[in-house]
Amino acid sequence: MSRVIVYVALLLAGLVCLILHYMAPFRVAGVLRRQHPRQWQIVEGDGGVRGLRLWMRMQHVLRSPAIQAIGDPAITGWWRVWRYSQWLAWGCWLVALGLQWAQRL
Repeated sequence: MSRVIVYVALLLAGLVCLILHYMAPFRVAGVLRRQHPRQWQIVEGDGGVRGLRLWMRMQHVLRSPAIQAIGDPAITGWWRVWRYSQWLAWGCWLVALGLQWAQRL
């Protein structure tokens, strides 16, 4: 019974981490828009960006060294969430898969 609980918890933890990975670029964009309007103009470009287009632009911004150069702790925190949550999700899912495989033996 406890293996089932651990298995489900690992799957849910992986799902939460992937949701955080998806939402982090939007949170960074919100902080940039409010606290750093000059840097936000670079991201925004010629017009307003929303939805998938904003997410794609923020992926490029988050991969660049510009985010760390801003030095805002809120942005750096969300950058870390974006960077490491995907790897943590994959780790949770692989451990859950290992538990499932070990139970079949």
